[in-house]
Amino acid sequence: MEMNDLNKSQLILLALLISFVTSIATGISAVTLMQQAPTSFTTPINRIVRQTIEKVVQVDNSRSTPPLTEDQKKLLEDLKAIKPLTVSLFLKGTKEDGSEDKILGTGLFLGEDKVVIASLIDQPKEGEVYVIKSVLGEQKISKVVTEKDFTVIELSLTEPLPPPPPVDTSTDHSNLPSEQ
Repeated sequence: MEMNDLNKSQLILLALLISFVTSIATGISAVTLMQQAPTSFTTPINRIVRQTIEKVVQVDNSRSTPPLTEDQKKLLEDLKAIKPLTVSLFLKGTKEDGSEDKILGTGLFLGEDKVVIASLIDQPKEGEVYVIKSVLGEQKISKVVTEKDFTVIELSLTEPLPPPPPVDTSTDHSNLPSEQ
């Protein structure tokens, strides 16, 4: 059988086999060389290994994070549900001066082409470009309307935004701290 006849999974298994054999051979040769090395060479290495082992300590589990309450779990699920609706407003950096995008505020989609930003934002100055970044990608803005306590931004869309991705409303809390 030639290498060209192997499929992807067989190539991955072959790479794992080669790395495993190489690792075993390296370990055997390292042990053999350490047994043949003079004491002046092995003493510092053994001392470092011994001191490293002495410094390993058990983790105190009494300071682990407490489990989430039912209210906290509900709040977490609600936040996961609105994540596709959240956006961030950025001042677009320029490539000429090497500046990065600067975050100006966060907010929520209000409709097909409007976004509400929680903080007050001024109109972009000459040469500045504001963009909205969300799970749907990046969109430029066309108009900034400042209200009393918040800002409404109209997006410059040539086509409507795609529908938000489906929200996982399962109650899988495997990544949350376990209750003990």
